[in-house]
Amino acid sequence: MLNGIFSTFSGKYVNGRRLEIISNNIANVSTPGFKALRPVFTSMTGDESAHKIENTFASIYDAYSNFAVAPPIETGGNLDFAIEGDGFFVVSTKDGPMYTRNGKFTLSSEGKLITAEGDPVLGKGGEITIVGQDNDKEISVESDGSIYVGKEFVDVLKVVDFKEKKDVRNYGKNLFVNTNAQNEEVIPENLSVRQGYYEGSNVDIMREMVELMYTVRAYEAYTKADKSLDDILGKLINMGR
Repeated sequence: MLNGIFSTFSGKYVNGRRLEIISNNIANVSTPGFKALRPVFTSMTGDESAHKIENTFASIYDAYSNFAVAPPIETGGNLDFAIEGDGFFVVSTKDGPMYTRNGKFTLSSEGKLITAEGDPVLGKGGEITIVGQDNDKEISVESDGSIYVGKEFVDVLKVVDFKEKKDVRNYGKNLFVNTNAQNEEVIPENLSVRQGYYEGSNVDIMREMVELMYTVRAYEAYTKADKSLDDILGKLINMGR
């Protein structure tokens, strides 16, 4: 009886967490630079020593980001950038340096290149300031990330990658943080920055809807089983009184 209770509790918990992850993915299907999350499963084994029976229960202990590149979306904006291939833009936040694939940038009132949230975008020389150049001239960015106003060089967008993507964790909608100090930044191979585009979300909405359907059904099944076991246990308790 207890095995059944633990199994249904485990099933409800796992599918409840899956629902949270899937719902978050669906909610960010249009978020620039968003990377879909995938649950990581593990198993817990219990031992009934009296009968030497081992019971295995599923659990979700983590979720990882799927870093597959999403299709670029053309805007024509001179402050929209998409990274072709691997790598992240680096931004400065109140919590330290963060990484993003969202290249929809803008200018602050001081002329700094910033994210939609107001975080400064970093170049190889630090925070990038564009105003102060000749503002009547067009801003252009070459494939290596070099920024020009007219023919005047400004800076190079800082784009980095990591050898261990598993240590790069989701931090909000489209920011990522490196959780392992030993996982050093590296320069992406064959780096190419595309101006006038930004990377969309890599959420596959059809896959998520199918996953949602199966997960809801599984959660409902475990909920019904849990109620049935609870009713049976209640009857057994009453019979023993």
